[in-house]
Amino acid sequence: MFESLYPVIDSILITPYRIGIPALAAFWFGTAVMALWCTFAGEISMGLIYVWNRDYYTDLSRKMTRMHNISVEAVRHKEKSTFKSANKWANEYFGKVFFSHAALFAVSLWPVPFAMGWLQSRFAGIDIHTVPFTKFSLGYSFVFILSYIIVRYGFSKIRSYIPVFKKIDEMKAEDAEKVGEMTSWSELAQDSEAKKDTVAETGLESKA
Repeated sequence: MFESLYPVIDSILITPYRIGIPALAAFWFGTAVMALWCTFAGEISMGLIYVWNRDYYTDLSRKMTRMHNISVEAVRHKEKSTFKSANKWANEYFGKVFFSHAALFAVSLWPVPFAMGWLQSRFAGIDIHTVPFTKFSLGYSFVFILSYIIVRYGFSKIRSYIPVFKKIDEMKAEDAEKVGEMTSWSELAQDSEAKKDTVAETGLESKA
């Protein structure tokens, strides 16, 4: 089945490279279009996975936030055993949240290997640029990686204006509200400073 579809896919992908402009410019343009397809397909895939596992991601973040806040409160009230237990769970949930989001981002990169494979089949061995004063040449991989970085960055600036991605971002904002805010460790220092100010203002001092 793939063998029958490949000629169709190949003809679609090669079309932007055949526009009527100088060869070097056409190669950059075609590769930029390829990078845009990869970015769009990857972002759509990442969004679908997020929606599919939305409750799981939210639950993990909620548990992480809750355990973190409990550990902060335990320090505030000098409850060592509670802090150790809550902090252990907070760290465990943090690791799960971190790796789940890393895996989610990795999903957005799945089109890249396929794009590189197609570019290799078409442009392997062709030097696109040569580094000045050296014999080192740059091929399709240099052009694609640079184009992908630029296109993906640009896409991140306009994604909020695209309805489907705007909806996903709104879902993430809603989930963030459900999770709640994490208590900052700096609040403990602020509480300590406020206590010192109160003592100074009232003239009271703690006695050992």
